[in-house]
Amino acid sequence: MTDQPNNKTNTIINDPAFPEHRQIECGPSPYDSEYNKYFYSACDMRFIVKQDWKLVDINESGVAIFRFESKDEMLLLDSLASLFGNRKDVDLIQRKIEEDGLIKDFTVAMRRKDGGAFLASMTAHLWCEENGVVYYEGVLRDISTFKRMQHMLPGSEKCVRDDIQSESYNRQLNHHVAQILSMMSHDIRGPLVAIAATLKLLLRGTYGNMDESVRNTIRDLLPRATQLLGLAEDYLSGAHSLENSSKSECEMLDLRHDIIDPVLCEMEHEIQYNHVRIDNRLGAIPAGSIHVNVKKIWLKAVYRNLFKNAIKYGGEGCTIAFGFEDHGSYYRLNVYNTGIPIPQDRREKLFTRFGRIGLDGDASVDGIGLGLYLIREIIRKHGGDIWYEAKRRGSDFVFTLVKERIE
Repeated sequence: MTDQPNNKTNTIINDPAFPEHRQIECGPSPYDSEYNKYFYSACDMRFIVKQDWKLVDINESGVAIFRFESKDEMLLLDSLASLFGNRKDVDLIQRKIEEDGLIKDFTVAMRRKDGGAFLASMTAHLWCEENGVVYYEGVLRDISTFKRMQHMLPGSEKCVRDDIQSESYNRQLNHHVAQILSMMSHDIRGPLVAIAATLKLLLRGTYGNMDESVRNTIRDLLPRATQLLGLAEDYLSGAHSLENSSKSECEMLDLRHDIIDPVLCEMEHEIQYNHVRIDNRLGAIPAGSIHVNVKKIWLKAVYRNLFKNAIKYGGEGCTIAFGFEDHGSYYRLNVYNTGIPIPQDRREKLFTRFGRIGLDGDASVDGIGLGLYLIREIIRKHGGDIWYEAKRRGSDFVFTLVKERIE
C-alpha cells in the first residue's frame, strides 16, 4: 500500500453505526490482513487521504466509479479534491470532519475522469498519528440512479428511499424491467427474422434477377440484420435470466448445429473483416444432441458474447478455438483466442457490472461492460460457473454446464 500511516494509530472517533471505525489506542495499524481484506473487497469506494486530500490508498471499486484505468493512475492525482464538482464542498466536508470527527451520508457532486458528473454519498472519519499527521478514511457511493428515481416519482420520495434499500423492491424492479425488455426484444425479433429470411430469398433469386450492385447491397444488409437478430436474442435471454432466476429447463441440443454454427454465421462479416481464423481442433464437439440444463437462446447468448470478446481482444488476424469435455455430472466448455492475455490487474473487472477493460495502448474501450456480467448470471443460475484463464499466447474463457435440472 502506498504511503501507509505508521503502525501506531490513535483513532478519535468510535461510531457504533460504523463498526469498521475501530477505537485504537496506540495499538496495531488498521492495515492488518483482516482490514485489508475488507478494504479491498468492498463493493463501494473505500479511500484514505491525507489532510490535503492527497490519496494514500483506494480500492478497485473506487477506481471503477471514477473510471480511471488503474489504481496507480488515480494515486498520481495531486488531490482527490480535484474530482469534486464544487470546491466549497471540499472545505465544508473538511471543516465538519475536523470539528465533529465524522461526516455521514453527505451528498456531494463529483466528476469522473472523463468529465461526467454524478452524485455521491460520502461517509468519512478522522484519525491522527502519534506524529501529528492527520488522515481521513471513508466510503463513497454513487447515488445518481437513486436520486433520478426520486425525481421520477414525485410525492413518493420517502417510499422510494425506503424501498430502494429492500430486497422486495429490487425484486419488483427487476420483474418490471425484465417484462418490458422481454416484450421489446420479442417484438423486435419477429420482424428481424422476417427481414433476414426475405434478404436470403432475394439473394437466391426467388423474386427474380437483380443488378449486381443491388445484390451487393443485399449481401451487406444480410449480416447486419443477422447481427441485430442476435442482439435481440441477447436482450431476450437477459430479460429471462432476471425474471426467471429460479427456473431452468433441460433441452437436447446439438452444440455445433444449434448453437456454435448459427452464432459464427451471425458474426461472419466481423470475422472476415478482422481476418479471424476459426480453429476446430481444440476439443471435439460431440456429434448429435446432448442433454443440457439450459435453453438454446441462453446458450447462444453465452457463445455470442464470448466470440465477440475473442474477436475484440484477440485483435486482427487472431485465431479463435472452442472446446468441450464431458465430466460426468457436468460439461466443461471454453472459447480461446490468441493474442495478448488480459493484464493481471484488470482481470477482476471481467465479470463485474459495467466492468469495461482495455489492453495496453487501446484507448477505445466501447460497450457498457454488461456482456460478461450477464452471461455469468445466466450460467450461475443454471448451476454452472465461468472464469478466465490466461495462457502464454492468449486468453481462455472456461465455463461449466450441469446436466441435471436445478430447482
